[in-house]
Amino acid sequence: MEPDLTSADAAGGEGPIVLFDGVCNLCNETVRWLIERDPDARLRFASLQSDAAREALARHGIEDPNSLPDSFVVIDRQGVHVRSTAALRMAGHLGLPYSLARGALIVPRPVRDGVYRVVARNRYRWFGRRDTCMRPTPELARRFLDAHEPVTTGHEHDPREADRPRETGIGAWARGWAVRFAIVYVVLYMLPFPLTLLGYVARLPFIGDIPGLGAAIGWVVGLYGQVMNPLVAWVGSTVFGVEATLQATGSGDRTFNYVAVFVAAVLSLVVATAWTARSRSKDLSPRVFDVSHVLARYYLATTMISYGWVKILPLQMPLPGPDRLMQPYGDSSPMGLVWTFIGASAAYQIFSGLCEALAGYLLFWRRTALLGALIAIAVMTNVMAINYFYDVPVKLFSTHLVLVAIFIAAPDLPRLAGFFGFSLPIVPRRATPFWTIAHRHRGWLAAAHLGLIGTITAFHVTDGLRQAREFGYLMERPATAGVWRVDSFERGGLADREVEDGDRWVRVGLNPPFAATIQRATGDAVRMRLDYADDARTLSFYDRGEQPPESPQFTYTMLDDGRLLLEGTFEGEPVRVILRRSEEGSLLLERGYHWINEYPFNR
Repeated sequence: MEPDLTSADAAGGEGPIVLFDGVCNLCNETVRWLIERDPDARLRFASLQSDAAREALARHGIEDPNSLPDSFVVIDRQGVHVRSTAALRMAGHLGLPYSLARGALIVPRPVRDGVYRVVARNRYRWFGRRDTCMRPTPELARRFLDAHEPVTTGHEHDPREADRPRETGIGAWARGWAVRFAIVYVVLYMLPFPLTLLGYVARLPFIGDIPGLGAAIGWVVGLYGQVMNPLVAWVGSTVFGVEATLQATGSGDRTFNYVAVFVAAVLSLVVATAWTARSRSKDLSPRVFDVSHVLARYYLATTMISYGWVKILPLQMPLPGPDRLMQPYGDSSPMGLVWTFIGASAAYQIFSGLCEALAGYLLFWRRTALLGALIAIAVMTNVMAINYFYDVPVKLFSTHLVLVAIFIAAPDLPRLAGFFGFSLPIVPRRATPFWTIAHRHRGWLAAAHLGLIGTITAFHVTDGLRQAREFGYLMERPATAGVWRVDSFERGGLADREVEDGDRWVRVGLNPPFAATIQRATGDAVRMRLDYADDARTLSFYDRGEQPPESPQFTYTMLDDGRLLLEGTFEGEPVRVILRRSEEGSLLLERGYHWINEYPFNR
C-alpha cells in the first residue's frame, strides 16, 4: 500500500527536490531543460537510484523507494508528489510562463495520471536509456544531492529492473481497446485489399496465362461488394433515411462513402470491445500488430504508386485545353481552378508524382517503411488540404490515406518526438518480422517481393502510356482542336447580328474529344461536354452530368481556307456556323520559364 503522500513534512526549509530516473534519457533531458529555465537555482536534483534520494524520502516517512513511481518524484513544502502532479509542480517552481501549467491541477488526477503513465511506461522503449546515472558538471554539482556519490549503473538499486506486475485497470483496458479499434478500423477500411493484389499477381509471367484466372479473381474481389454494399444501403435508409447506393460518378465523397465509414466505425467499435473483453487485459500480440502493419504498408504503397505514376506521366491533371483557357477565372469551380493550376505545369505535376511514388516504394521494405510513411504523411497532408480547401470530392479518401500513414509511423513517433523535441538519441527498433523464414526460402521470397513491385510498376507505366496516347500528352490532336472565332453565324433563319446576343456565338473553344466552351455575344462562356466522332465528322455539345444527345447535333467540315464549318440543330433550331482559328496565344501556356526576372510578371 502506498504511503499518504499528501501529508508529508516540508522539504527541510530549502528549495524543492526533484528525484528522477538517472538512467532514463527522457528524464535526464527533462532535468537539463529544468536547469536551463531555473537561473535562480530554486530546484535541487538527485537520481532515484542514489542514497541521497532514499535519505530524502526517508525523512518524509517513505522507507521503500520502490513503492513510488519510478520516473519523477518532487518534494516541496506541500509534500511528496508523484506522476502528473510532480510534473506540474516542477513547472510551477519555474515562474512565469511555466508556472501557469499548475492550473492543470484542476483536471481530475486519474485523467492526468493516465496520460502520464503511458509516457512513463514506454520511456525506455521510446527514448532509450543509458548505462550509468547522470553526472553533473562541476558548475552544477552543488544542485545535485548525489554529486559526490559513486557512479551508479542502471542495474544497481534500479527498481525498473525488478519484475513489476503488469498494469491493469481501466487505463490499461482503454489503451488496449484503442489499439485494437485502430487495427480493426484500418483493416476494414482497406478491404477488399489485399484481395486486390491478386489483380497484380495475375499479371506476373506464367500466371496471367492461366485460363479463367482473371474471371476467378474478379469474382473473389467482388464478394466483398456483394456483402458490404447492401449493408451500407440498408444502414443509409434505416439509420439516416438517405439513399446510399454505389454509383460510378468519379466522386469519393458520395453519401455511400460517408455511410460506409460510419458502418466501418461501428463494426470496429463492436469488434474492438469484444476482442478486448475476451483478451482479459492481456497485451496485444506483437504478431497481430505486425500483420496489420504489413497490410497497411502494402495498401498505402500500392495506392501511392498508383497516384504517383498517373502524375509522373502526367495524366491526372491534363494540360488546360482551349475549352478551359476560354473560361473566365470567376466561372471556374474551385476544383477546376486547382486542376488548371497543376495541369498548367507538367514539371510540378511530375515532381508531385515522384514524391508520391517514392513514398510508395519505400513502404515496401521494413527498414525504409518509416521514411516512406513520413513522406506519405507530408505529401498526402498537402493533397488533403487541397481537397478540403478547394472542394475536391476526395476528402474522405485522402484523409484516410493520411491516417493509414500515421498508423504505420505510430510505433516510431515517440522516438522521433524525443529526437526533434529533446535532442535525444534515437534508439534502434527491431525491423524484423515476428516469424522465422528458412534461409533457403528467403531468396524465393525476395524474388516474389521484387516481382510484385515490378508488376505493379509495369502495369501503371504501360496503362499510363496507353492513356497518354489516347487522351494525354502523346495523343495526336485533331485539326478541330483550338480556339475559334465566329466568322458568320446563322440561327433560325436569322444571320449574325440579327440573332439575339444571348443566342449568338462569338467564340468557340474545342478540346476534342472531351469538352468545349461556347462564348456568346453577352460575354457568357459556358463550358460543356463534347461528344466527338472524327471518322463520322460529327460533334455534339451537352451539359455536364447529362447524357450525350441520341443523334449528333452538328456535322463539321474543314474548308479549303482553313476555316471550320458547323451545320446542324442546336437547342431545337437550325444553326450554321463558320469558324476561323484564333491567332491569339495563351499567356498561361506560352509565358514559359525564366531564371531572371527584373520585375515580377504577375498578370
